[in-house]
Amino acid sequence: MPAGTAAGAVPETGSLDALARALLDTASLTRVVPEPVRVAPAGPFPGGTPSARALLDRVTGALGLPELAVVPEPGPLPAAELAVSRRLALRPPPGGTPGGDLLGDVARRALAAFPGRPVVVPAHDGTPLRCWAAGPEGAPAVAVVSACGMPAGLAVKWMAALSSTHRVVTWESRGLFAGDDGSGLGELTGHSLGVQGDDLLAVLDGFGIPGAHAMGLCGGAAIALSAAARSERITSLSLWHGDYELGDGAPKTAHQRDMESLLAMAARGRRQAAGMHRLMSRPSTLEALRPDIAHYLIHPYATPELLYRYGLLNGAIMSTDCRPLLTAGRPALVVTSAEDSTAHPAGSEYVAAHLPRAELRTLPEGDHLTAFDAGSELVVLARQFLCDVTTKDRKGP
Repeated sequence: MPAGTAAGAVPETGSLDALARALLDTASLTRVVPEPVRVAPAGPFPGGTPSARALLDRVTGALGLPELAVVPEPGPLPAAELAVSRRLALRPPPGGTPGGDLLGDVARRALAAFPGRPVVVPAHDGTPLRCWAAGPEGAPAVAVVSACGMPAGLAVKWMAALSSTHRVVTWESRGLFAGDDGSGLGELTGHSLGVQGDDLLAVLDGFGIPGAHAMGLCGGAAIALSAAARSERITSLSLWHGDYELGDGAPKTAHQRDMESLLAMAARGRRQAAGMHRLMSRPSTLEALRPDIAHYLIHPYATPELLYRYGLLNGAIMSTDCRPLLTAGRPALVVTSAEDSTAHPAGSEYVAAHLPRAELRTLPEGDHLTAFDAGSELVVLARQFLCDVTTKDRKGP
């Protein structure tokens, strides 16, 4: 789980459109929890719990999402359900429960909102990957490789920032997300770093993209390195606050060491993962998570099965030595910050020093999670690098 402070504002809520967007934003959780997710209203609700339930039933039905249960108070809720409740911030809509026509319009707007609905692309071993694409189809391509186990919503700000000039694609980690059709998680057929690097290439295949810049964030940086070492279709790299295993080449933070231990224990078996899940479901788990993105960060811990699979997938990312992957001779931008207490900046410094054509940028401020915020300074940096490598590609060697 990427660590971070309680910065950032909780998304605005209150209108029907905001409720519909919030329901879609939390759908990765509501689809994967085996029982109906329980939510508590944000305040008094005219008509009480039955009225709140009736509203949710109508909106989730219009959106094609699982039904939710309503409880009067958030006190008894575990961390994942509490995160959903906070994101929904359920309040009575202005004008009362909507009619069918209005509700249909709300659902259509929500479902059409950027970046749209996912496209399912098969991985090279047949595993279905939930993918998104935005931007002109003929533009230079960027593959956003997000942190393992994080819903696509965490990458949307980068997709929006880059899609005016690039074809931007992203996907969600194999085996950790249920399909929109209620098909469940499916089988986890492979979990190595190499397999996850191949998933990046499969996403390019699915969208008919011959080559792309790979933008890796957190553990996604290791996946991007793996893909670049395996294929020249990765034409350039940007690696943001990367989480790398580098042996004795670079130290790790306390957070990295703790996460490796947690993931190793969860990956030992489903019984061990179930025991850890009980501990991590406590409401206090949310105290260390940014309230605006807590519903993303909690996803791989939402059920024992998810935690077991996350232990395998992210455990492979965090434990596989990246030093043999530092051979790709493509242009690379490596970005870190002295304030990152999640992924040690020394790892990025090592990677930049050993990649043949890398440039290191150590920013004066910004914690680990701000890399996902696509702030103006980071967007300018990314766009300038993409412009430089695109210009050089057009001119040729």
